[in-house]
Amino acid sequence: MDEITGRFLFVLHSHIPYVMNHGVWPHGEHWLFEAAAETYLPLLKTLRRFESEKQRPAISIGMTPVLVEQMKSDGFRERFSEFLNEKLNLAIKDVTLLEESGDSRMAALAGRWRDFYRDSIDTFQNFCGGDIVDAFRKLQDEGLVEILTSAATHGYLPLLSRDACVRAQIKAGIQVYENAFGRKPEGIWMPECAYRPAGEWVNPIVPEERFVRKGVDEILVEEGLEYTVIDSPLLGNANLLGMYSEKEPDFSKIHFSRTPYLPYRLSSGLQLFVRDHVTGYQVWSRHHGYPGDPYYLEFHKMKDTSGIKFWRITGTDVDLGGKQPYDPEIAEARIKENSAHFVGLINRLMAEFKETNGCPGVLVAPFDAELFGHWWFEGPRWLYEVLHLLKSTDSVVPVTCREMAEVSETAEVIDLPEGSWGENADHSVWLNDETKWTFRELYSVERNFVSFVQQNRGKWQKNSTLKSVLTEAAKSLLLAEASDWQFLIHKESALDYVEKRFRGHVGEVARFLGMANILNGRERLTADDEKFLERCHMKNDCFQSLDLTWWCEDV
Repeated sequence: MDEITGRFLFVLHSHIPYVMNHGVWPHGEHWLFEAAAETYLPLLKTLRRFESEKQRPAISIGMTPVLVEQMKSDGFRERFSEFLNEKLNLAIKDVTLLEESGDSRMAALAGRWRDFYRDSIDTFQNFCGGDIVDAFRKLQDEGLVEILTSAATHGYLPLLSRDACVRAQIKAGIQVYENAFGRKPEGIWMPECAYRPAGEWVNPIVPEERFVRKGVDEILVEEGLEYTVIDSPLLGNANLLGMYSEKEPDFSKIHFSRTPYLPYRLSSGLQLFVRDHVTGYQVWSRHHGYPGDPYYLEFHKMKDTSGIKFWRITGTDVDLGGKQPYDPEIAEARIKENSAHFVGLINRLMAEFKETNGCPGVLVAPFDAELFGHWWFEGPRWLYEVLHLLKSTDSVVPVTCREMAEVSETAEVIDLPEGSWGENADHSVWLNDETKWTFRELYSVERNFVSFVQQNRGKWQKNSTLKSVLTEAAKSLLLAEASDWQFLIHKESALDYVEKRFRGHVGEVARFLGMANILNGRERLTADDEKFLERCHMKNDCFQSLDLTWWCEDV
C-alpha cells in the first residue's frame, strides 16, 4: 500500500429526530418518510449496485440510534408503506392529467416519478423485507460498508450538564446498535462533531456552578469506542467562519498548525479523522457547490396537486416562478462532470500532500446523508460515480473508518480545543440568546433526574412501578436532550412544533419525577397518572430496554 497516493474516507451521517407518533405533516412523520424514500432507499440501491458489480464501495455510514429505533418500529413499516403508495398514486394521477392536457414533456417527468415510487416500493418490500435497518446490517455483514453509532438522540454532548447524561446517551446508543446490527460498534459520529475536553466546566446558564468533568472522549473510550470525525478548525489556526457563504473563499490563505490530511489521537486513545474543508466546500456551498448546479432538480418548487418536483434550479437567484422544466439527460451529464471534477480534486490534493510530506495522506469527506437524494436529488448518482471512478484508479484508495484506524495506530497524540462543525466552529448554533431558555429548562430536569436516580437506587431496583416511572422519565429526558430543538430554533424552522415538542418532553420528565416522589412516599399513583404513564410509553415508542444504572456510573 506504500505506492498509493492517499486514502479517501467517505462518511455519511444519517439522522432524523424522533417524530413517530408526534404529528404527521408538515412537521412530524412525513419528515422521516421523505428521508427514507429519497435518501435511505436510494442509498441502499446505490450500494446494491456496487454489490451486483462485485465491487466494494468502502463507505462509512453513521446512523443515529433514534433513527434506527424509528425505522425498526411497526408504526414506521406500516405508515411508510402507506406513504409510498400515496406518492405513487399521486404520480400516476399526474401522468394521466398531463397526458390529457397534451403536455408530453411534463407527463414524461411525471412518469419518471411514477417509476421512482414503484421502484421504492419494490426495494422496501423485497430487498429490505420491510426493514431498512436490517438491509444496512446485511451490507455491513458482507463487508461492503461500515455502520457507525452515535449518541442516542443526537444530544449535543459538550453542553449536557452532567457526565451521567453524556454516558447515558452513549450507552443507549451502543445498546440500540448491538440490537440492530448484532455486534459492538467501534466508531461513533459525535453529534455535530461537537467536543469538550476534560477540565473545569462552567454552567453557561448559571456561571456560579462549575466543577471538573471528564472529557467527551474519555467517556467514549471507557465505553469501548475507538474513533470519530472532527472538523478541521479544531486543529487550530484555521478560522473558517463564513466558508460556505456566497463569497468563494481563498483556500491558499487558510493555514493549519497541523494538516487535516493525517489521522490523530487524543491522550485518551480516541482516534480522530479530520474533515477536509476544500472538498467539503465543493458539496456544501450553496452558490458554488455541486448541489446548486442550475440543471439539478429544484427542491422548493412542487406541483400544487401532488407535491412532486418537475423543475430545475435554473439559478440560485431565480425565484420559483422563473424555474425551468427539469431535463434528466442534461442533469445526468452534469453528474458525470461534477463527479469527475471531485475525483480530480481528491487526486490532486493527495498527490500534493504526498509530494510535500513523503507519505500517503487521508482525505476525510463527511456529510449529512439527507443531503444525498432528499435535498440534492442527484446526490446518490453522484456518490456512485465518485466511488466508481476512485475504484477504477490505483492512486487514491477508498477506505472505511475501521480500515483507516488499522493503519493509523501510530498517529500523533494531540490536545483538542472545545468546538463543533457548526458556524464559528463553536457552540453558538446551539447555545445563543434564542436557545438559552431550552438549556435552562433542560438543566433543571437533568439535575433532578440524575439526583433522584442516584440517591434512590436501592428503592427503584426493588419497586417495579417506581422503576417503570423512572424508565419513562429517562426516555423523555433523552428526547428532550436532542440537539435538533436548538438547531431548528436557530434556523427559525418549525418553531411552534419545536417548542411544543421540547416543552412536552421536559414536562414529561418533571411529571414523572413527581410521580416517583409519590411512590417513594409509599403512596399509589392516581388513575390519571397511570393513564399518563401508559400514553407516554406508547407515544415515545423508543429505547424500551434502557438501563437506569447508566445514570449512576458518574457519581
